[in-house]
Amino acid sequence: QLRMSAIDPAYTLGQLEVARAELIARLGTEGLLRANAATRLPLVPLRIGLITSGGSAAEADFVDELRRSGYAFDIRRVDTRVQGADAPREIVAALARALLEEVDVVAIVRGGGARTDLMAFDNERVARAIAACPVPVLTGISHEIDRSVADEVAHTSHKTPTACGQALVAVVADFDTRLTTVWSAIARHAVREIDDEAERV
Repeated sequence: QLRMSAIDPAYTLGQLEVARAELIARLGTEGLLRANAATRLPLVPLRIGLITSGGSAAEADFVDELRRSGYAFDIRRVDTRVQGADAPREIVAALARALLEEVDVVAIVRGGGARTDLMAFDNERVARAIAACPVPVLTGISHEIDRSVADEVAHTSHKTPTACGQALVAVVADFDTRLTTVWSAIARHAVREIDDEAERV
């Protein structure tokens, strides 16, 4: 029989933090912290590879932002565990499956949780898979205090799945606005040219 009289979570969490800092330093030395950030974000990223737990609030929040925008987003979902011992392996496999869909970007999202619930996103295999991804990877992992290693190596990180979705909508909306501006300028120029030629005739 074992009776526990006290527990010191600071010790275990402290060890995890040391391992996390060492991993970030190692990835930085190898030039992997900004590797995915160097990939070019498409002007109109409409085909989205979504990696998250199917049916989760994180999925619903992200998808809702894209649907409400009115733009023709094509979401390719990859249902994946984002917590637990098998999560790192599944996230890495999900990245590979998303790329088979020829997506413009990959979004990895999950809802909030305790620091230990988010350990999959501090995993070295996950970090290296994101860094090596040939398309931009955006993260929306709900944690208010610390950034995960996945956030560090991603193209862009966001605090929540909703914010991640909003960022993608903003990119497309910016292109839409610029396209409208250019088209209006062309139309005004064409009218002036027609008027000038009419007077000349």
